[in-house]
Parts: sequence; C-alpha cells; structure tokens
Amino acid sequence: MKKRKDKYGRVLKEGENLRNDGRYQYRYKTIDNKCKTVYARTLDELRVKEQEIQNDLYNGFCNSDRNITVHEMFIRCAANRQFLKPRSREVYESSYNKHAKPILGDRRIRDIKYSDMMMYFKYLFEERHLSISAMRSVNHSLTPLFKTAVRDGIIKADPIEGVFAEIKKMYNLKQNRRLAVPKEQLKSLVSFISTSKKDSRYLNIFLTLMLTGMRVSEMCALTWNDVDFDNNVIHINKSMAYTKNGGDKLIRLIQTPKTESGIRTIPMFIGLREVLLNQKQLQTDMPPVTCSEYSGFVFGNKNNLPYTAESVESAFRKIVKHYNEYETKQAETEDREPYLVDGCSPHQLRHAYCCVLCENDVNIKVIQEVMGHANVATSLNVYCEVSAAKTHTELSRIEEKFVQLSPIC
Repeated sequence: MKKRKDKYGRVLKEGENLRNDGRYQYRYKTIDNKCKTVYARTLDELRVKEQEIQNDLYNGFCNSDRNITVHEMFIRCAANRQFLKPRSREVYESSYNKHAKPILGDRRIRDIKYSDMMMYFKYLFEERHLSISAMRSVNHSLTPLFKTAVRDGIIKADPIEGVFAEIKKMYNLKQNRRLAVPKEQLKSLVSFISTSKKDSRYLNIFLTLMLTGMRVSEMCALTWNDVDFDNNVIHINKSMAYTKNGGDKLIRLIQTPKTESGIRTIPMFIGLREVLLNQKQLQTDMPPVTCSEYSGFVFGNKNNLPYTAESVESAFRKIVKHYNEYETKQAETEDREPYLVDGCSPHQLRHAYCCVLCENDVNIKVIQEVMGHANVATSLNVYCEVSAAKTHTELSRIEEKFVQLSPIC
C-alpha cells in the first residue's frame, strides 16, 4: 500500500491529512465512540496534539467533551440543578456571571490547574476586594461544574478542590458571625418600637420573629391557617422568595422551606399568642392579604401584599437607625452616655431565640426540631452562643466533682 505524504514528502500517519487550505488535520474516535477532528498549521504542531489525545485515550480521559469550556459546563450543570430553590439558583448564577464567567468562561476545563484556581481566587481577594462571603458564593458556583467534569471523565482531578480553604488560611479570613442581639438591647428596641410613630407597625413582626425563631422568609409566608390557637402551635410549611424565577421582574414566590427539616411545628408561648391575636384584630376590617393562590397572610404591607424578607430587613435597619438617633438625643438631654444598638437583623432574632433555648437547658434535639435545622451541628456550633454567666454557672455545678478528684483538697 502506497504511503500518503504531504507536500514536503513527509509520510502521514493514519488519521492525518493535509487540507487544501494548507492546514493539517487529525481524525480520531473518542472513548464514547464519537468522531472528532483537530487542526494545526504545521505537522509538528499536529503531532503534539495527537500525542496529547493518545495519552488521554490510554488513561480513559478522552471523550467527546474534551474541549468543553467552563461556561458550557456551567450551563450543563445549571440545567441539572433544578432541585435548587429559585433564590439560591439566582445567587449562584449571579455570582458566576459577575465574577467567574468574564475570566474563566471561555477556557477549556481540561486546561485549568489547581495553581490557576489559586491565582484566580488571589485575584478576587487582592484586586477585586471580594469579601469572604462573596468568594464563597463564587466557590459554590464553580465547584459543581468541576466535580461533574471529573465524573464525566473530562478531567482527571478537580482543580478547585481545597482552593478556597487554602485561600482562607493564607489570608487568615474568617466569616463574621451574626451574633444574637443581647437581651438588654432587645428590650430597648421593643420599648422604642412600641412607642414610635414611624416604626410601631413593625412591632408584631419583630415580636413574632423574636418569640418563634422563624426564618424571615417563613414569617413572610405565614398564613392564619398555619396558626393553631386551639393547640397553641404554629405550623411552618412554606417560605416566601422574592425572585425573578427566570423572568425579568421580581415576583413573590411561595415555596417549601429551605430544607425538609424546615417543615415543623413551633410552640406558641403565651406572649406570642397575645401578639398574634392582636395582629388578627388589626386585620378585622381589612381585606385578607393575598398573593398567588394563597390568601390570609398574617402580615401584609400597605399594598395588601405579604412582606418580603428584603423589605423586612430594610425596615429593621431603619428601626435601628431611628432608635440610635432617638437614644443619642435622649442621652444628651439627660447628660449620660447613650445606649446604642449595633444592629438587629431578622436572622439575629433567630439566633437570640435559639440562645434562650440553649441557656435554659432545652434538649439539643428539641432545639434542632424547633429551629428546623437539618443538622444538629448547626444548632450547636452556629446558633448556641452561651454567655459568660451561663458558662460560669454550668462549670460551678461540677466543681465538687473535681474537688473530690484532687488529692490536696
């Protein structure tokens, strides 16, 4: 059989060809039996690519997606992540589109190495000045696509694995914890809100969050059907998301809670019962608050729509601002130091509720159930901020046990 040659008389191997436009091409089959072609300007360049392909074929990492880009893989993963709540999906997509796509989107996944991802996150921190939470969102948006690429046999190792942890260690980055609001500050805020002309309409919302530990999105979705005055319990079975949900406009979307554990029953303490009865009385002569197929929301705004988490959080920031302004003026009048509040978000009220349960020795599994945590570690490590006084009391209880162990006592 006559051997094929190029115009320079060099023998061409099986799969190699010289095109009419002067370029060289190499055709091969991937491990998933699909025909692919690579091109090069010179035969030497082509054979470098051939060697790379042969190595991949030998190691079982040469399939039809070997040239897939980061953005193409992101789109593929997004299509397979329908289990995510709309709001969570929006956060990941927004983070990816803003911080990752412009830099990594057009790069082949197989060309990205661990050191590349280290340099990328260093750039985000040093040049873009992203916060640790923003970088965490970027990490969450990229991690699934690289893991999928490994599982699909496109790459051999995950280049992002361990990068974010190393960056945090390198720059000594720590997430700022949202601590519970001290009890004294809560009392001051409740007293202020109850007498404030600007903010009194938020009193029942504030007290409900403080006395239930609900997530603000769960409180926004609460309907009177969920409030059982006969048995003094509240049923949590849905949450409110303010999301585009694939469209152009933000809409209120009623959905299931954050996790399956979020579907739960909360005890209605006496103080909370009075708050909700008062709220029900306020709505006596008003049309029911309605949204989508749901009606009879416990809390509604001036437009007779249920609140969104964003609007409640904004209102709380204003309340703290108004309180601090008022307290500053009062302190000047009374010639004393002002008692200012650093901040108070709806989620900090959730922390405060959990801390009260912890400090009163409620069983940790009960706390997990009431808080709707999927993992008991969350209840223990994130929300239970034991006070110094409580720590001293608890240790004092077992002091005698150590005294008995000591030979010099």
